Amino acid sequence: MFELQPINKVINIKGFNSIYYFEFGKDFSHTPEKHNFWEMVYVDKGSIMAVTNGIGCTLEQGQAIFHEPNEVHSHISDNKVANNMLVISFTVDDSAMQFFNKKCFTLDKTSKTLLSLFLQEAQNALGKVPDKYEDKGNLNFDTSPIGSTQLLQCYFTEFLIRLLRNGDSYSEHIYSNEESRTIASNSLIELVKEYMSNNIYSSLTLKVVCEHFMIGKSQLSKIFKESTAKSPMEYYQNLKISEAKKLIREERLSISEISDSLGYSSIHIFSRAFKKAVGFSPTAYKKSIL
Repeated sequence: MFELQPINKVINIKGFNSIYYFEFGKDFSHTPEKHNFWEMVYVDKGSIMAVTNGIGCTLEQGQAIFHEPNEVHSHISDNKVANNMLVISFTVDDSAMQFFNKKCFTLDKTSKTLLSLFLQEAQNALGKVPDKYEDKGNLNFDTSPIGSTQLLQCYFTEFLIRLLRNGDSYSEHIYSNEESRTIASNSLIELVKEYMSNNIYSSLTLKVVCEHFMIGKSQLSKIFKESTAKSPMEYYQNLKISEAKKLIREERLSISEISDSLGYSSIHIFSRAFKKAVGFSPTAYKKSIL
């Protein structure tokens, strides 16, 4: 009598990889990323655009999305309002987690309360929850109060089970359609443009850009052409030529120094590219503006 009945663990969280609470401006964005653990993003205030494997969707306040392991994803502010985001990365192997894939959840009051309790305990455990996207340090629970990590596991497990029990009542499948593809493409193009602008004094190649954004050459070229009527490298070269014209007008550097600073392998290659874009050589351009 009174035999031990084992607990059936539908979801068994092995541990947490990262916990963030971000307060971003209306123009935040980050390059696509992927990792070998699950990630949940909850919008506490404002709204964001989430792009996952080429599918884009808008997350409003009170909504959450999950990214499965090795899924390429990024998040972009909507350029209208600032936003606050709770991001929890965790490791779990249970098949029940497939329920969360490619879905957006609108949380009820109880689910929000569980996340609030989780965040409070994370603050107790860590002293301060990381709030900088650039902070990639490991979580340190060495000085946390007794039972903190177990409480975090309990709160978040209850949160996940509650979503599972509600089934599709509070969730919406994310499908690839014309609108979502447009959101994803536009978001990626803006990130690529910013990356190119920030690296105008480097020597980017299409391979380097594609590796940075984890996208194939043909796919990037296609969506870039549709958005800008130019190939990625044509757009990048135009940025360089515009910068070269500005530097020539400033008269602080010689033509050779401008060529070197902009990453051209030789002044001859620079001059040829400049003449093709502008119509005459850098030297002739300099004389025409004096």
